[in-house]
Amino acid sequence: MPNKVFRSFDAAVADIPDGATIAVESWGIPACAQNLVAAVKKKGIKDITLVTHNFIPIVLGEDETCFPSAILPQLKKLITPVVGIQQLGAGAFVKEYIEKGLEVELSTHGTMAARLYAGAARLGGFYNPVGVGTVIGEGKETRVIDGKEYIFEKPINLDYAFVRAHKADRLGNLVFRGIFRGDQPLMAMAAKVTIAEVDEIVEVGELDAEHIVVPGIFVDRVVKIPDDGIGTHEKQKALIGRLGELEIARKMLFRSKCVEEKPRVEESKDGKFKQRLDRDTVAMRAAKELKAGDYANLGVGIPNLCALYVPEGVIFQSENGSVAYGPLVMEDEIQRAEFHYVDSGGRFYTLAPGTAFFDVMISFLMIRGGRLVSILGALEVSERGDLANWNTGGDALGGTIGGGMDLALGAKRVIITMEHTTKDGKPKIVKKCSYPLTAKECVDLIITDLAVIEVTPKGLVLKEVAPGWTAKEIQALTEPRLKLAPDLKEMEL
Repeated sequence: MPNKVFRSFDAAVADIPDGATIAVESWGIPACAQNLVAAVKKKGIKDITLVTHNFIPIVLGEDETCFPSAILPQLKKLITPVVGIQQLGAGAFVKEYIEKGLEVELSTHGTMAARLYAGAARLGGFYNPVGVGTVIGEGKETRVIDGKEYIFEKPINLDYAFVRAHKADRLGNLVFRGIFRGDQPLMAMAAKVTIAEVDEIVEVGELDAEHIVVPGIFVDRVVKIPDDGIGTHEKQKALIGRLGELEIARKMLFRSKCVEEKPRVEESKDGKFKQRLDRDTVAMRAAKELKAGDYANLGVGIPNLCALYVPEGVIFQSENGSVAYGPLVMEDEIQRAEFHYVDSGGRFYTLAPGTAFFDVMISFLMIRGGRLVSILGALEVSERGDLANWNTGGDALGGTIGGGMDLALGAKRVIITMEHTTKDGKPKIVKKCSYPLTAKECVDLIITDLAVIEVTPKGLVLKEVAPGWTAKEIQALTEPRLKLAPDLKEMEL
């Protein structure tokens, strides 16, 4: 019987050559093989092609964290849906290396998962509806099948996969906790050599066969994380505490009890002052579109606030592999945060009766299969329902693709929540999007701080107006012509 246990991380990566293609999961704080990343950095392996879900530029000391971004100087190519986090200066973080020759290949979360599956199954590629008409599809083969346009995606073939699991036995069978599954099972199956770092190694037969997620046939090496190693439970909890002290992290990872931003007030042409709805109220109105039994995926920003107002019985899904989870951890409850339980935006949540965990492939079968209502934010929406919500158009590194393209195209209904205009008064509902597209003709309903507008094949229909506002005033702030619904009414809030 083979024994796949290695004595150290240095020994486990000793034979990795320059030019290797390595996959490392990095979704939120925890699900990352940080010790193996640190060993690669120490060894100085060069010209790496790195495949990762999130390239997060957070450095809080290498004795605490070692995300894939730690080996940026050693990369030749980066394949990812997220080049860092915009609020943390991701563009500047990577741009200097691109100028030195680093190649960055952007993907979506769902497409990257499918490409890993294609690599694992030795497929030659597949035709993909996600990315048509966007930067993702540029330069790729296109084909019309049954009247629908697709782009051709090639598989991702890995030399090595670094996996972070909870337990392993000496055969390499792996057990995970919470959202640690993510892309890691796919990465393990797509790689020639899979190396797992784990909290505990047990003897063969001690793992419950019903709980094994990745069979040992896909795992070649296993290393136990030492008590003083990176990523231990104690160090992760300490890291959560430190993040709770950082203003940016608090806003991104925890739900504040109140929204500090005040509603916009502006002077109308007749000299009267009119108040727009605040973000919480927009979220409250959007939440009324959900009903008991709906499965919903909520984007970052206003969409995420909808969770506070949805009716009982709405079930939340997070693209990194959980469904029916409980409330988000509040800012003043940081010590309750469990690092195995984070949503796709990296925000900590609590468990609830019925919570289920799964890998990303299953997650995107839910997302792309028309089973979810998706509530997203937007930079612009066109009169045809085209959506632009990931990039302001200045630089591809200035935004986050993530799973937005998958959600926009695959949901059974797409609801947009946003301010009606930019801060300088320019319409965000436009005839044609000027920013890079997320998806074409995907939006069903737009809810802004001024109006509720339905997207129909015959144009945009104004259904509701904010209290104190008229259809004429809203039309003046909207670029395309609005049709008035026969039952046009004031929003009921």
